[in-house]
Amino acid sequence: MEIFPNEGLDYLLGIVPRGGAAPSTLYLFLFTSQTAATVPAADAVLATETGVTEAAYPGYARVAVAAADWGAPVSETLWSQAVRAVTAEQKVFPAATGADATPIHGFGVATAATGGVALCYSNFDDEVAIPELALGDTIKVTPKFGFSD
Repeated sequence: MEIFPNEGLDYLLGIVPRGGAAPSTLYLFLFTSQTAATVPAADAVLATETGVTEAAYPGYARVAVAAADWGAPVSETLWSQAVRAVTAEQKVFPAATGADATPIHGFGVATAATGGVALCYSNFDDEVAIPELALGDTIKVTPKFGFSD
């Protein structure tokens, strides 16, 4: 499942039709709230963790995705829907520097390395949580933005 929350839609609408400045770098983050098959609600606010809880395993940090990392738009099927989408290069979150038993249910794209606005949330493709992390474990994510045709 995926969602563009209200704060993300407001941010995007401030850029495209209103001539706002687009960020040169976005940031992937992981969330532990919700379930492996659900995402935060449309009214979730990332910066205050209202309706969403960001991962906090030992060694965790958001991962930068530069504008140049995103490919060209293509037509494809995403979550069983025909979409226009862009995909970025696979990114690797920092290795866990200690064990953590908090399940990770999905990821999102934010406008800043800390705080910021969540542009979208998504569960992992297989809708299976990462149940726990051991010392040295890493998480790899290939981010994709898509809009229905």
